[in-house]
Amino acid sequence: MLTLAEKLSLDSSLVRALKKLNDTSADKISCLAEKCSGGDFSCLKKQSDLMRLAVILCCAVKVHERYEEKGISDEIYYHTMSDIKIWCENNGNKGLKQYGWLKNHVSFNLFRLGRLQFQLYECKNKTLLYHKLPFSYGENLIYIHIPQGEKLEKEKCTDSINMAQEFFREYFPDYTYKYFFCESWLLYEGNRDFMHKDSNILSFMSLFDIQYNVKYPDQAIERIFGKRQIFKKNYPENTDLQKRAKQFMMGGGRLGVGVGIICIS
Repeated sequence: MLTLAEKLSLDSSLVRALKKLNDTSADKISCLAEKCSGGDFSCLKKQSDLMRLAVILCCAVKVHERYEEKGISDEIYYHTMSDIKIWCENNGNKGLKQYGWLKNHVSFNLFRLGRLQFQLYECKNKTLLYHKLPFSYGENLIYIHIPQGEKLEKEKCTDSINMAQEFFREYFPDYTYKYFFCESWLLYEGNRDFMHKDSNILSFMSLFDIQYNVKYPDQAIERIFGKRQIFKKNYPENTDLQKRAKQFMMGGGRLGVGVGIICIS
């Protein structure tokens, strides 16, 4: 667990805190990790952020065995687990709050392949409007996620998607699917009303067939501004995207989420 923390280049003060925790609570960490590896992540609900991190790291160490059994490279393994560092940084390097997201990484159903992440996804999302989609409830998909930290360049995303098709064909040949799927503020067609025409986000959107849009602004506000403000005039304008999005909202526009697919030929 500590070796992985260092390989992921977690903050040095956080690694020291993990070492102290491991000295006093190794048995508890091991017990919780065993429960999580069995699929019960609810045991982390009342734990500290540091304990959650220790347990997730232990689960990540354990799932490495499955990578080796499948013959999946360490490069892909460490690239996938690098999300742990991102979410620690998002939490001020105090540990993890978003263990509910990272459980996918340590459950061997989500992989980072180049710029994007890809998840084996049996679609049982009851909030989707299935009458507007070409697939049914419960159908197998590959869910595309967009990790933060790098520019969303179209060429890199295209390479990533091509890499994913080869990856799942080689390592999960029995998993049949017809579509890549993404549900994100990045796919909201209303973005065209305020974003620069050469925006990487609009280029990324062009990779998908957008099935429908929902005027639900929370995700976009979190990603663009960090947190919601009571008054629109209080949103920051530190980046061009923030300036454009704020002006759009001040003029009565509403941000949202788009649902898109890529059909596998």
